[in-house]
Amino acid sequence: MLQTVALFVKPPIPGRVKTRLARAIGADEACTIYRTLADHTIQQVQASGTPLALFFDGSDPAALPPAWVQASQVCLPQQGDDLGERMAAVFRYLFAAGVKQAVLIGSDIPGIDAAYLQQAFELLAANAMVLGPALDGGYCLIGFNKIHFTESVFQNIPWSTDQVFELTLHSVQQAALTVGLLPPLQDIDTIADLKHLNPARFQVD
Repeated sequence: MLQTVALFVKPPIPGRVKTRLARAIGADEACTIYRTLADHTIQQVQASGTPLALFFDGSDPAALPPAWVQASQVCLPQQGDDLGERMAAVFRYLFAAGVKQAVLIGSDIPGIDAAYLQQAFELLAANAMVLGPALDGGYCLIGFNKIHFTESVFQNIPWSTDQVFELTLHSVQQAALTVGLLPPLQDIDTIADLKHLNPARFQVD
């Protein structure tokens, strides 16, 4: 596995995923949307031809849909107290396992497709790392070449705020890393975000 796509997922259990969206449309419907988005993301990783590593929230892989586990070469619980620690732990694990280039994505960004992932690895061929901005001020993809992995990029960041991308980019510049930037994408957190779903591609009924 010289290249790997790592994916953060949560078990699709009503009330435990997409809680902001659930307040508007109900826990069951929000969970269905989350499951649909995650299914789509896994299918796109497979279409890209890149091995998939799943890192799930919680401790029980049996809570995940069997199809998710079967699609992955790695399926492990996330490790760390905050999002930054959890992301850094993913890269440490993959690079220790022999991966040379890795990108990490979330499971609620409908715009991530096989072409977007391929573009990420193309940018990694010419840069130390790659970032995919999210329209809410965070990022939807981050990737490194093994030889340039720098944990400081994940430190002192106010997660779940609109400053995440800006401050991460500042940390990247402070570390003197070259970074390739992907087009910005929208994640799905609120009912207003649902307009970014294409009904022809995402059936949630």
